[in-house]
Amino acid sequence: MKSSQARVSAYPIGNDDSEAATDLEMIGRHMAKLKVKALPRNYQLFHEALHGSDRRIANEIAALGPSPSQASLDDIGLKHRLVSHCSLVARKSEADAAEMLREVAEQLAEGLMRKQSFAREIETTPHVAAAMDSLNASLSNLLLYETELTERLRDCAGLPPQARGTRV
Repeated sequence: MKSSQARVSAYPIGNDDSEAATDLEMIGRHMAKLKVKALPRNYQLFHEALHGSDRRIANEIAALGPSPSQASLDDIGLKHRLVSHCSLVARKSEADAAEMLREVAEQLAEGLMRKQSFAREIETTPHVAAAMDSLNASLSNLLLYETELTERLRDCAGLPPQARGTRV
């Protein structure tokens, strides 16, 4: 019985394919020499380094030395805005947002602890003046935290400085 499956040749057929295979082989050899993972984004990075018009990419990769880290290679791809590295920007933005939210949660937890401490102090303090001073200090700190949080959120949102209003 004849096989109905189509076969794909691993050998180049024409000049254009031969050049493409040669380029791909050269990129693969260069990556293997540096022990770089065979990821699609690395192939694009090395293609730009070896065949692109911007020689800075090749110089930056060479400056990393043998066995460059994936993070260093990704930094170069991000810096030069290579298409294959675009998804990394979203991941970094997510990580930055998560870090900011952790910091906000810590500040809110600290504020809650101070509020509870203040409430306990009010219950046990016979002197109202001292309690009012403590309340004033706590409210001032809360206002500072709120202002800092607002500025951080605006920075993360990328609002231009003129769009930022100052609280009075």
